[in-house]
Amino acid sequence: MKEILIKNISIGDELLIGQVVNTNAAWLGEHLSEAGFQLDSILTIGDSENAILNAFDACMDADLVLVTGGLGPTADDITKPTVCKFFDTELEFCQAAYDNLVSLFKRRGFKMSERNRGQAMLPKSCEYVPNTYGTAPCMWLEKNGVAFVFMPGVPFEMKGIFTDELLPRIKERFQAIPYEKRVIMTTGIGESFLVDKIKDWEYALPDFLSLAYLPQYGMVRLRLSGRHEDARLLHETLDREVAKLVDLISEYIFSMQDQPIERTVFELLNSKGMTFASAESCTGGNIAHVITLIPGSSVVFKGTAVTYATPMKTKVLSVPAEMIERCGVVSQEVVETMATGVRNLMEVDFGVATTGVAGPSGGTEENPVGTVWIGVASAKGVVSKRFNFGKDRENVINRATIAAYEMLRQQITD
Repeated sequence: MKEILIKNISIGDELLIGQVVNTNAAWLGEHLSEAGFQLDSILTIGDSENAILNAFDACMDADLVLVTGGLGPTADDITKPTVCKFFDTELEFCQAAYDNLVSLFKRRGFKMSERNRGQAMLPKSCEYVPNTYGTAPCMWLEKNGVAFVFMPGVPFEMKGIFTDELLPRIKERFQAIPYEKRVIMTTGIGESFLVDKIKDWEYALPDFLSLAYLPQYGMVRLRLSGRHEDARLLHETLDREVAKLVDLISEYIFSMQDQPIERTVFELLNSKGMTFASAESCTGGNIAHVITLIPGSSVVFKGTAVTYATPMKTKVLSVPAEMIERCGVVSQEVVETMATGVRNLMEVDFGVATTGVAGPSGGTEENPVGTVWIGVASAKGVVSKRFNFGKDRENVINRATIAAYEMLRQQITD
């Protein structure tokens, strides 16, 4: 089965200067893969005729070219005139596009301007694809057997048109190859150490499977994926290889789903009818922040005490001032007392606490920048651990948050 070649061109000066992140290309890549297609390359260019024409020429070896951006009503949206030049055609009024604009403005209670009316002028040789999400048109053109599809750059418009209109047409026109992936979430082990542990397994993988290492703060996401004409063979092979992988690194796996560790902890606590609260110093409320992004998290998370200033640890969490003076605020004794204090204060099953030096200043010889103590208190007692997460403040906060959730997860499942 011949695999079609798909390329993406993303148009917009704002993408090149970093003012806007190109999320469209990532979204297209993901959804094409799920549908059984593979995005070959992504080309990001500015709003200039020369750049656009050169990009079109560079994609003439493809079967399908997905283009986003440059279709709005403003002066810098030059894609349509450039399309006419490349496809040797001219703009003409499209009644269907105009009717769509009229309907859209009527629904929104706005008066349509002459500038917006100009968006109904489309290349004569194009097939108009309805955009019920916005004013920018969507167009399908072909040249020398290559299909070019032009979509608006506004993400919610592009996603809606692609899902509703374009993907069904692509599936009808081109042959998909079954694709399947598995995601294994790990923490507590660095990427290079993980590679060493599983290298023999990885080298022995069938050639239609591939493994990707996707590291982020304090964790490594492993994505095992494959494409094969025989969907059943692909599925069964993935099952078998994932089972082998789990045997090799089970102690580092916190989820077999593509989800953050706080979601895993939420599901564990919810299934057991248990609760937790946090006492945060160096993480500044980040433990609370990430769990409360999950709808319904109040079932398991009861609150936080952000005792950032040293006196607040005594006033709110009953950490003795004498202990702080004797042991230091970044110490095992203090973090364990914080964890116990917040557990008692909020009457929960688990209390999680952090204290450390997030940097970039404030470090000492005993506790250099990046030092973090994490404690988890439960009915069984208190466990604590000392970490060093480096010198970058954001990295320290995020890695400490993940480590705190992993320690909590271990106590829940112990």
